[in-house]
Amino acid sequence: MNKIYKLNLGKNLIRFLAIILCIFHLYTGVFGLLPSPQQRAIHVSLTLMLVFLMVPAKKENQKHKLVNILNFLLIIICLISGIYICLYYKKFLPLMIPFPNIFESILAILTIIAVLEAGRRTIGLVFPVLTLFVLLYAFFGQFIPGEFGHPPFAIGTILKTIYFSADGIWGFLTGISSTYLALFIIFGSLLISCGGGKTFTDIALLLTGRFTGGPAKTAVLASGFFAMISGSGLANVVASGSFTIPLMKNMGYKPEFAAAVEATASSGGVLTPPIMGTAAFIMAEFLGISYFKVCLSAAIPSFLYYFSVFMGVHFQAIKLGLKPIPRENLPLKKEIFVFSKIINLFFPVILLIYLLFKGFSLNLVGVSACISTLLTYIFLSFSLDKIRRNLASILNILEKGGKALIGILPILVCSNIVLGLLNFTGLTIKFSSLIISMGTGKMIISLMMTAFLIMILGCGLPGIAAYVIGVTVAYPLLLKWGFTPMAVHLFILYYSVVALITPPVCGAIFVASTIAKSNWLKTAGIAMSLGPVIYILPFIFIFDNAYIMIGNPINIVFRIMIATTGVIALEGGLMRQFIIKCNIYESTLLIGSGLLLIFPGWKINLIGLIIFLFILIRQLLKK
Repeated sequence: MNKIYKLNLGKNLIRFLAIILCIFHLYTGVFGLLPSPQQRAIHVSLTLMLVFLMVPAKKENQKHKLVNILNFLLIIICLISGIYICLYYKKFLPLMIPFPNIFESILAILTIIAVLEAGRRTIGLVFPVLTLFVLLYAFFGQFIPGEFGHPPFAIGTILKTIYFSADGIWGFLTGISSTYLALFIIFGSLLISCGGGKTFTDIALLLTGRFTGGPAKTAVLASGFFAMISGSGLANVVASGSFTIPLMKNMGYKPEFAAAVEATASSGGVLTPPIMGTAAFIMAEFLGISYFKVCLSAAIPSFLYYFSVFMGVHFQAIKLGLKPIPRENLPLKKEIFVFSKIINLFFPVILLIYLLFKGFSLNLVGVSACISTLLTYIFLSFSLDKIRRNLASILNILEKGGKALIGILPILVCSNIVLGLLNFTGLTIKFSSLIISMGTGKMIISLMMTAFLIMILGCGLPGIAAYVIGVTVAYPLLLKWGFTPMAVHLFILYYSVVALITPPVCGAIFVASTIAKSNWLKTAGIAMSLGPVIYILPFIFIFDNAYIMIGNPINIVFRIMIATTGVIALEGGLMRQFIIKCNIYESTLLIGSGLLLIFPGWKINLIGLIIFLFILIRQLLKK
């Protein structure tokens, strides 16, 4: 009886905190934000408390008394820290930051420990260990000889930087998270919980299921859509892969190919506007430009990436002779195109895009999308009983919205600590100097070294964390070569995502292979052939800004058309299937043609187009 009581108490506390967190962000979105330190403190403390209540310290020992005591202590630390900052928030305002007293120093140390533990539970051990490494460097770097050492810093100075300034725990990433980013994450959760996610999947199935390779094309559309909202390739593989991978296998795809399609499609969500997970908001803040401009710049590369995956799926389906999904297994139009379902999916999304296009503040855009989702869910039904049932389920939907925040906050807070200390100790400049020396002063070698460094970061860190640290370390270096700031940011973002499908780590591949029961190495090879443009595009748009919507409109349209043709040729060659099955000679020419069409330069584009037309005519005559 006592165990049941404790279990119910824990569930009720989680439910209460999640609903309060969701309502807090909706309330401040409508009626105005609190002073910056208070807004961030409430957001961080409530979210971290949810982490310690929901995410086990160690799964097998979760019921151990010591674990329960640890959770309780961590929750109390977060609560006290949040209350203290809310009461004395003026200490955290610029130019008023004091030297911390003993109590504040202890509170700062305990809060840092809580943040690291929350990071360990939600994103794994690697990133918190990296954060701890940077912390230790700040304390003990004075003992390192040579250029990688730094002057001695007092403990109070370091704690002040981490806890009492805008460069540490409460830095700008936490600021983004506590305002419009939280609203957009809540919006994604609300949209899915209110039925928009299922409606979209059904529409994708209806649109693509009746064509060759239907199940895999459905997976590309659905996985891309959900990953775009969630911003997590790994989470999306689990969520949508549990449906799409068995569907593909049942329709004749090999387990390796089914897993590769899901992993590749899910990994591209963070690159795809209008939501781009959380990357677009952080990028806009870094660059000091509008969110809409970021989305506009990311549009062509993300289109080429998903078009590449789509064409790879298409050619593979033709090669294997796979049939569409039987008509009786497709959802019925009359069940999908119901007024309430369609409006509940498209009205909030269209409203969001319209308000972004008109230049309204991101807070207003986010809260408008959330409220419109809830209102359409509740009232767009002509049945009074249905409206009552929908109203009764609102608390459950708000609870899911609050819980959705625990996946991103620990990443951003740990990133804040790393960024603050990298700048504080001067390690950023030292890393840039190291890359320059390794690149021997050559532009292309420096680019390759930067790409490799960011890929290494992406192997052990979440994509957003790898992107943030990559920007801190590599951005100043690449700007020295005269590249456009937007192109540099997208270059870093793309290579922070690459590690999800690239061996030896390839987290998205491992998760998808587990679901599909496939060989992970073969799966990774297929994934790399499905999305090869993710490796190529960054080196193209950093030199040719037409790919990121900068320049003459006619040139931009021309580049889209030529690059799209190049993607078709590249995927046809990699899949060894075009109009008909390709031999080695034809596959090689198609791959070469695709690369020549994608890379900028009208002369090499013309050569690529001639080769493409030659193979096209040759195969048409054969057929």
